[in-house]
Amino acid sequence: MFAIGTVPNIELAKTSGLICRRGVIVDDYLQTNDPNVFAIGEIAEFKGMLYGITAAAEQQAEIVAQYLNGAIAKYYTGSLLMNILKMHGTDLCSLGITECPDDPAYEEVVFIDKAKRYYKKCIIHNDRLVGAILIGDKNEFLEYRSLIESKTELSEKRLQLLRSGKTQEPVIGKLVCSCNNVGEGNLVNKINEGCKDHLQLCQLTGAGMGCGSCRPEVKQILEKTLDIKKEPSTSPQPQLV
Repeated sequence: MFAIGTVPNIELAKTSGLICRRGVIVDDYLQTNDPNVFAIGEIAEFKGMLYGITAAAEQQAEIVAQYLNGAIAKYYTGSLLMNILKMHGTDLCSLGITECPDDPAYEEVVFIDKAKRYYKKCIIHNDRLVGAILIGDKNEFLEYRSLIESKTELSEKRLQLLRSGKTQEPVIGKLVCSCNNVGEGNLVNKINEGCKDHLQLCQLTGAGMGCGSCRPEVKQILEKTLDIKKEPSTSPQPQLV
């Protein structure tokens, strides 16, 4: 199976005098060799890597925004590589390192359930999860992503985390996020429970936490639901005579 992504169009950048290889070369603040030009998203090449996912573009945009506002303490260090296969009837995703290096400091933990057509491989380095492949069930995607990004030590929770076998909340209503199987009804329920923040809604439901392409739709649902809750009742009011 081969995943072939987009090829950045760098012709304009080249003719403008920007240094390019596969993409436009950027530094730790996503700045090109021209101090007035920044590059983010699929066209930005950072330390030889191109990150063609929405989540990476959002992280890069945040770094640029902070830099332009004078905050230089935070800089870009790269993004977690993620791939989610969106095919009906097939759940497959990968995060971080997917092949165990030939190094005794790395461990490979594999779990296979042939009856349920489920496969899970975890790559561990110095008691930290650094990569995973999930086939047949991607319920643990968000949990594993958090463990990798936060560089959490597994310690005594190792078996619990790697064999958690979480059950997924059923999709309610129209499917909004195909990465984490979140429906419009799941989002509306969280909003009705009191969630009013876009990012918090994504974190609570998992919507937009994969490739990130559904975040605009999640925001529309949030705003629409909150507007409906604000609308005054149309029932006739009693009048004093």
